[in-house]
Amino acid sequence: MNLSGSSSDSSCGSSLITRVTSPWQEIDIRHHPRFGHQLVIDGDLQISESDRSCNVAMASPLVMLGSFGRVAMLLRAILLLPAFLPIAAFLLLNPGTAEAQRQATRSLLINPLLDERHHMPEGEVNSFNMFGGWAGFGHFVYSSDDHHLWHQDLGGYVELWRQGSSQSLLLTGHIQFIADPHNDINFNPRAIFWEEGLVYTARMDPGYLQLGFLHRCKHDIDNLDRGKERSLIFSSVTVRYQQPLSLFRENDLLLMGAYDNYLITWDRRIPRELEERGPDWNDLDNEFTLQAHWQGDPTGSGPFVDSRIHLLSLDRNLYINRGLSAGWQVHRSGGAFRVALGYEYLHDSGVPAIPEGVHLVSVGIRANTAFVIR
Repeated sequence: MNLSGSSSDSSCGSSLITRVTSPWQEIDIRHHPRFGHQLVIDGDLQISESDRSCNVAMASPLVMLGSFGRVAMLLRAILLLPAFLPIAAFLLLNPGTAEAQRQATRSLLINPLLDERHHMPEGEVNSFNMFGGWAGFGHFVYSSDDHHLWHQDLGGYVELWRQGSSQSLLLTGHIQFIADPHNDINFNPRAIFWEEGLVYTARMDPGYLQLGFLHRCKHDIDNLDRGKERSLIFSSVTVRYQQPLSLFRENDLLLMGAYDNYLITWDRRIPRELEERGPDWNDLDNEFTLQAHWQGDPTGSGPFVDSRIHLLSLDRNLYINRGLSAGWQVHRSGGAFRVALGYEYLHDSGVPAIPEGVHLVSVGIRANTAFVIR
């Protein structure tokens, strides 16, 4: 948000504490009655979610000490560096869903051992055996709230380690962008969800066992005009079992049961009094998932149906989320392309500062690596 040219000591409701001009930038430290200390650099108010913690860390001690200078810029660079490292690593994964979830990849079934093209003799060990990913875009044709109109998904994975065709260690990352209709072009950036982690897969004939840790977080986008914000962290240890079955063709049905134990949770809202409203993700404990994915032709083009149900234990209450999608898949050796119609209910979408349940109906497309992703 650009504040250049303002001569007032009160911009967007904030008051000027001090202004310093360095050889490189003009730096203001301001105070807002609701948001606290704010940093303005060359007339730009630093308002992104990741900047907020950095601004507080910089502005508060400088205000107390009455000392301003280039140290603020050095500290900012040091604090922001770790935040960009996972993003850089994610972009190196050669990304390549059209569902909309708050647990970003829960409409996907990812299993590198399903890809028989990468078969290895037992006992042979290899690293960086395969890379792949997925990308999707969709429109919410119906939403029971006013926070969802579009979504965009981008994800990738790299197989770090493989032993024969029986064991695999996968690094995966995923980002999901949500837009609402509240601007002139009906495409207003609203929230972003991030997920990354390690997943170990072992063949347990006739199925597959997966163990892993997944870090997840959510951040608002351009929320200053709302005067409210909500940030989430919900990271878990996950245990999954996948079982291929044959209905009409060999292995056309894949069933999965999963358990997530949430070890790191955080639900921060501004204003802070909103933390007393609705479900609090700080109290998120466990999640059980049952999922069934059917493909008319597992190795070719045809229809598909995916259904799932999620049971969440949160603050001694049980919540049920559910989803169903169906569509058509065009399958090639290099990848698959899908068109899908989906429905989902979430007891708390995680988007607004005051929790709301939401019913969503979406139409979308998705391209992904063949065989590994269903």
